[in-house]
Amino acid sequence: MKEKMFKNLSLKILSAIFAVVLWTVIVNVYDPTTSYTFSNVSVQLINTESLTDKNYSYEIVEGGKISVYVSGPKSIVTNIKASDIVATADLSKISAFADYVDIHVSVVKDGQVLNNVEATPKTSAVRLSIENRDTKTVNVVSEITGSAADGYAVVRRVLNPTSVKVTGPSSVIDNIDHAGISFDVTGATADVTGTADIHLYDSDNNEINDSSVELTQTSVGYTAQVVRTKTVSIEVKTSGKPADGYRVSGVTLNRDSVVVYGDTNMLNSLDKIVIPASNINVDGLTENKVYKFGLSDYIDKSLTILDNARIEVTVRIESTGNKTITLNTSDIKVSGLETGMSYSFEDRTFSIDVEGSETAIAALDASAITMTADLSTYTTSGIQSITLSVKLPDGVTLKKAASVNVLFKDNTQETETTQSTQETTSVTTRN
Repeated sequence: MKEKMFKNLSLKILSAIFAVVLWTVIVNVYDPTTSYTFSNVSVQLINTESLTDKNYSYEIVEGGKISVYVSGPKSIVTNIKASDIVATADLSKISAFADYVDIHVSVVKDGQVLNNVEATPKTSAVRLSIENRDTKTVNVVSEITGSAADGYAVVRRVLNPTSVKVTGPSSVIDNIDHAGISFDVTGATADVTGTADIHLYDSDNNEINDSSVELTQTSVGYTAQVVRTKTVSIEVKTSGKPADGYRVSGVTLNRDSVVVYGDTNMLNSLDKIVIPASNINVDGLTENKVYKFGLSDYIDKSLTILDNARIEVTVRIESTGNKTITLNTSDIKVSGLETGMSYSFEDRTFSIDVEGSETAIAALDASAITMTADLSTYTTSGIQSITLSVKLPDGVTLKKAASVNVLFKDNTQETETTQSTQETTSVTTRN
């Protein structure tokens, strides 16, 4: 038996060598080695908790997508797709002073790692930016877009929750001032409810978009209370008299109307808000004075003023000038004289006393004054004192009413008397 095994041994060895060579030739002829480069392969970061658990955050600076060189039997390589290539970077292997992590590449087909191909990354490491990770709570503010229907307004907003926690790189978290949502109330006549996505903003209200920031929640529920409203005017009156030599030149309000809402019946009956004269007393004033009021004190308790319920009333005080102006009676415009009546002024001139701001008084002359007289009520002969209607420039007032004496004649009565006398004379002559 042993003799048979070693018989022709050299020939048998030669045959084995030939078989190996022949197999290698066949393999290389029918399944040759080939290679291919796959681009845009995403690198997966693993064991990320090794950083996040230490309150570090990270961002990929370079190496997030790489090219991979794959070589091996053509029958295998030609069936490999980019999705079969697994590129990973293990963050547990990064040191406290490093910002690079090596990339490991393998080819996985049908859940099995292909060991008969070679995969080599053209980028050997991922570069990271690593910094401290912070968390803070920021308030949620809301912004309304559009307007409620005419005669309606949003009077209250309710958010749930009113704040959220944000976590991320310290440099980003430090810049976050508040969270915000917006929602539309266009044409609303009833409460508006819903949810809105959260956006983050800095102190200048610039939006911060950073995927490294995590929020405890990404949306907020809201309710906008919509009510019927009414716009009412504000009226003020003054009492008292400024110091001698001074006058009230005007009264101004920082707003002349407000929007009110509340009980329907009370709302319908309210036309204006009046601040009584007793609350704005100007006795003895020599300079301007500002009075401040809460308008809620002057309306029914069932009503509420929208927005600001405060008002400022400014009483303007100015020193007065006095002047006596001499006017011609011929400049008086007369109207309403009854038919048959005639008139004549007893005097050619008369005087009026005026007061006003020093500037207006200094510029005042007779040509700027208009005078009229209504004579419709005077129907009998005789001298009457009539009150004139005097129109003065702005800033000037009469200190007392202006009047003139007028002689009225009933021409109809005198004609009848003359005729009666003539008839008497005629009868006497005939006798």
